[in-house]
Amino acid sequence: MSRTPSTSRRRALALAAGGTLGALAGCLGSLDPIGGGNTDSGDGFTDTTDVPEPEYGHWFDGGTDYAGTVDRRGEDEVVIPVGDGDGFRFDPAAVWVDYDTTVRWEWTGESGVHDVVTYDGPAAIESELTDEATHEYAVTLTEADEGVTRYSCRPHQTIGEQGAIVVGPEIESYVTEYDTTPVDYGDWFARTPNVSETANPLRRDAVSVRVGGPGGYDPEAEEWETAPVYDTPALRVTPGTTVRWRWVPGAGEHSVVAEDGSFESDLVAVEAADSPEYQEDEHTFERVFEDPGIHEYACERHRDDGMRGAVVVAESRH
Repeated sequence: MSRTPSTSRRRALALAAGGTLGALAGCLGSLDPIGGGNTDSGDGFTDTTDVPEPEYGHWFDGGTDYAGTVDRRGEDEVVIPVGDGDGFRFDPAAVWVDYDTTVRWEWTGESGVHDVVTYDGPAAIESELTDEATHEYAVTLTEADEGVTRYSCRPHQTIGEQGAIVVGPEIESYVTEYDTTPVDYGDWFARTPNVSETANPLRRDAVSVRVGGPGGYDPEAEEWETAPVYDTPALRVTPGTTVRWRWVPGAGEHSVVAEDGSFESDLVAVEAADSPEYQEDEHTFERVFEDPGIHEYACERHRDDGMRGAVVVAESRH
């Protein structure tokens, strides 16, 4: 199979030997990092300094045990442990696969709850959050997922539980296409309780935002989980994406109103049934976002209480 190198994309190995890399070495020894001419440096890991790689931005700069992209093209299935190493790692962190390969994540049961969720990129990855040691989550990646998808465990992203899947045959085109640097919202979210960072479901046809909290029915409490918030207040999308707001049953009256007046939903409340099987369809409102920039919006009734959101339409880096 062709492995066309890029003369403009090279990543130096930035991690020193020892520590957590020692634990990683045994795994890497059994895999085939990109570039068959690599040799072991004698420090316990495979040196990929001169190996061309896909562009991950600064994704692996924050403590992830990253020793280069592992080439698993030609395999029908790839297994990635979740919670490996010190309990907060994917192993391998970055893997390259063909079309129609199934990637299966397997929970180790170490270090509490984990999930596997797309940060940005074409592949839709979204597991449940669990600490079950036998839990598995799998996706079969197709030509529609070609390119680089960066993903993470959301509870542990800030301490380096991050990964990347590269799908397809060539390397030159696998560059992060949109700017995903932190966004300065000023004081827009000063009163909003659940904003930690901007979610990045880039290159999707449509994404959803729950109106009235995280949503869902709690069978133990026998009630709907609601709150006067949007479940994903800060969202970054690529031009042409449809953002669809879905009202949580029993959450009260809410709306979606743009600060600049460019879009506005009705003020709506969806009555909650006693159980999910009797619940009628939720109310929805949607808009296609085309223009790059920050599009702020709020609930007309709870704006001053912090029920605010923002859709960032990402500009291309090219």
